[in-house]
Amino acid sequence: MSSSRTLVDPAGHYARLGVAPWASPEEIVTAYRRQARLVHPDVPGTGSADAFMALKQAYDVLNNPELRTAYDREARRDAAPEIEPGEIGPAVFRDVAAPPTRHPRWRDLPIAVWVGMAVILTIGLAEVARHLIFAPAPPRREQIPATARDVAPPDPKAPATPPRDPLPVRLAGTPNFYVVPTATPAMLWRMDEASQKLVPWGQLPAFSALQGVRFHKHNGMVEVRITETTNGFVEAVRLSPGDASVAARAWCTYNAGPTPGNGEVLTRAVSGAARMEIGNRSGQPAVVKVRYADGKVGVSVFLNPGGETILEGLPPEPARIEFATGEVWSRSCRAFTAGMRAQALNEPVKAGAVERLEIPPGIAMPLSDLTDQAFQRP
Repeated sequence: MSSSRTLVDPAGHYARLGVAPWASPEEIVTAYRRQARLVHPDVPGTGSADAFMALKQAYDVLNNPELRTAYDREARRDAAPEIEPGEIGPAVFRDVAAPPTRHPRWRDLPIAVWVGMAVILTIGLAEVARHLIFAPAPPRREQIPATARDVAPPDPKAPATPPRDPLPVRLAGTPNFYVVPTATPAMLWRMDEASQKLVPWGQLPAFSALQGVRFHKHNGMVEVRITETTNGFVEAVRLSPGDASVAARAWCTYNAGPTPGNGEVLTRAVSGAARMEIGNRSGQPAVVKVRYADGKVGVSVFLNPGGETILEGLPPEPARIEFATGEVWSRSCRAFTAGMRAQALNEPVKAGAVERLEIPPGIAMPLSDLTDQAFQRP
């Protein structure tokens, strides 16, 4: 999707960052970091080198006070009316004195003009009164209810950083677009049959998944399915291609939160006197989970590449060791949002019985692959 260009934003820099032309420097930095998490070439599904370069170009201009001032000044100059070739523009003739005249007076107007103005004023007042009395009720701008919430995090009750924005929704049909995050939710419009005009219908939170059925070039709108029998309209610049899984990964990346530190305990639900030393010899960040016989995770810990830690306060009983590696850990989704691979040791491990556990372990400890959903279970 291309950035929207207007008279006050001729190159589309503000639109690329999703901020208003009067946004503060702090808002511009925050918007750039959020968008970069989505369009960075290393992010599967949403990453794009061209989009990232365009985003970086817009940020370099708007984050530099001198470049931003020059850009805004150029926009105001371009927005000024220009004289077409062959036109005679306004000019001041200072050397020619105007002949003395008398200003017109109201009593000089003919009676017919007075009668005409009275008729026009009467008709205008009657139209205003009719619109005030019979004006239709303004459209409700309620949140559109979700038909399915599989774009949201797997478990909203998990101890993760809560999102600041409303949770995304999924509308009817097979999603092929999702709403990109900007400063405000995307407006959903409907066609009013009586006036044949688009009127507001509701708002769609960022990362909501929906099915676009056709693009209306004359107004820049994408017609989307709301229910099995009803369609609405969303501005094309507010949408990005992607199915429900791409929208979910984008949501997790956007709400990843701060990167954990080496040895940071992400969850703890057990206690005891045993301890376990764990080292990460992979070239990527890793999260290790200790899952006990009841199927629940007792402890999970984050390790940097080559990092190590000592887990204390563990029960002295066998446990299943699971671990995953990847690029960006999302606290909200309890998963890596890029390049994630999850595995588990085939044999249980008892805390204290193993002097040191390496991730990934040697060939003496066979492994099994896990699905992302199995690893994400609390």
